[in-house]
Amino acid sequence: MTETIRISRNAQITWRHGQTLSARCRNCGHAGEMALVLEEDFKPPRKHFLINLLRCPACTACFTDIVPDLDYGDNALVELGLPAYLAQVGAGLWPIAAQLARIDKPAGSRLLEIGGGYGFGLDIGVHGLGWQGVGYDPSPFGAFGRRELGLDLRADYFTEAQLGESWDVIAATELIEHLPDPPAYLRLMRQAIAPDGVMLLTTPDAATVTPGQSTGKLVSALAVGAHLVLQTGESLTQALQAAGFAHVRIMRDETGLIAYASPAPLALREGAGRAVYRAYLAKRARETALGTDTQLGFAGRGLFDATIDGDYAAADAAWAAFEAGVAARFGRMPETLPEAALQAKLPALSALMPLGLGQALFARAMSLLARGEARPGLEAMFSLSARAARALCQAMEQMSQRDPFAENIASLSQREALLCAAEAGDAAALPALLAQGEVAAAWRGFVGLVNAGRREEAAALRAAGLGELPPEGLELGLRQDGAFTAGMLALQGQDFPRAVAAFAALRLLLPEAAHPLRWPGLRGEVIALFGLGQGAEAVELLRGIVALHDGAPEDLLQHLG
Repeated sequence: MTETIRISRNAQITWRHGQTLSARCRNCGHAGEMALVLEEDFKPPRKHFLINLLRCPACTACFTDIVPDLDYGDNALVELGLPAYLAQVGAGLWPIAAQLARIDKPAGSRLLEIGGGYGFGLDIGVHGLGWQGVGYDPSPFGAFGRRELGLDLRADYFTEAQLGESWDVIAATELIEHLPDPPAYLRLMRQAIAPDGVMLLTTPDAATVTPGQSTGKLVSALAVGAHLVLQTGESLTQALQAAGFAHVRIMRDETGLIAYASPAPLALREGAGRAVYRAYLAKRARETALGTDTQLGFAGRGLFDATIDGDYAAADAAWAAFEAGVAARFGRMPETLPEAALQAKLPALSALMPLGLGQALFARAMSLLARGEARPGLEAMFSLSARAARALCQAMEQMSQRDPFAENIASLSQREALLCAAEAGDAAALPALLAQGEVAAAWRGFVGLVNAGRREEAAALRAAGLGELPPEGLELGLRQDGAFTAGMLALQGQDFPRAVAAFAALRLLLPEAAHPLRWPGLRGEVIALFGLGQGAEAVELLRGIVALHDGAPEDLLQHLG
């Protein structure tokens, strides 16, 4: 049984069930029959590779049977605009900060980062944790990071030739999966680390490579052509211990494995990461030259995370820093985006707007909303956020890349814009909200339409799928308002059966204590019952309610004679 899936423009995979191949494991050296997991059909420019991914029965790691000839010093990705993307939005700084902050080493400790690309891990260590740091990365991204971040980031591979100093912390995030011989690398790290030093590794989890897995996660884990060995928690523990790291701790998150290893007992700390990360972003946004990719990235990330944490003073400061950076680079904050932005490649898009514009505008609008800003006034900001995020997604897709975070921002901002439009009285927004499952928002819009006398639009919304009455699960106040409004709409249209049903439902939703809708709702129900020729039932209902509650209006009491 086979199943073929295209996971990018230049790669597809075919699952191989029940097949085996004879091979030697790259991770533990075991030789023999290996389970064939899948075949990778990889067609980069001017090349074609057929790569088998095998699973070792001894250590459980997955590994490729060939090593494609890829040049990590290739400038192609630079020419496509990825350095600007990484600096502004693409590099996940929060996970790196959280992982490094667990390592309990004092200021002045020596940090070695290997294969860190742009160098943000090194930057967090130096400027967030107060360590002294050196990085090694031969890719063009390292050159950008060295220039933009001002780091000691050397354009080279770390080899035995660089041994001599011992390091308190060694960080290698998303590196080991690219190496054809992980054991050799781990032995080198053991030589480089101090007797009580701590090594941090992150890598994809081989356990996530299964049929039925989402395409996005498969793309991330496999990185067809680039990832040569995929570890499991078991295989990575074995490999680290075999290299001489006596103490190993493996954690998992959504993106893969996080490993801490040391010759000495591990003493990790929890809870420090968020404060370190937030302070680091604010500090670097202040220090970095206005309008550079890194400054826009620090300010935009700081704005988003401060908003998430409900720290609105910090969010305002980050927004001011972001605005200043945008003004320095683009002259002013964009109020709209041309249609060309939705078709632009990444370098062209970067010339039109900050790449993190969608994220920043979403965070700014949400922070204002949380502090009482009226929704209608935020519609334009949310709409521009959605448009900017979609433009970034489109630019990434042109490179066979995805940005799930930007995709989420585009969706959330579009929803919020519709909510703003609905509260402003735009009936056209309400069916779209219903289609997105925003039932509460649609009912609020329905109430607003009826109160504004826009009966036909309210009736059309109900016909579009709103339903007769607000469903259970919505807040009680909205259910009460919705039932009353539905009754009034029916009463105005002389649809007496529907009005009776709505007002009767309202009665069941009202508390025993006095409620402002009790008598208006009862009045509507009585009128509807008389309209149906059920005067006796109306009087009987009225008598029962008046007996239970004080304050009945005179016009209702008159029916009791």
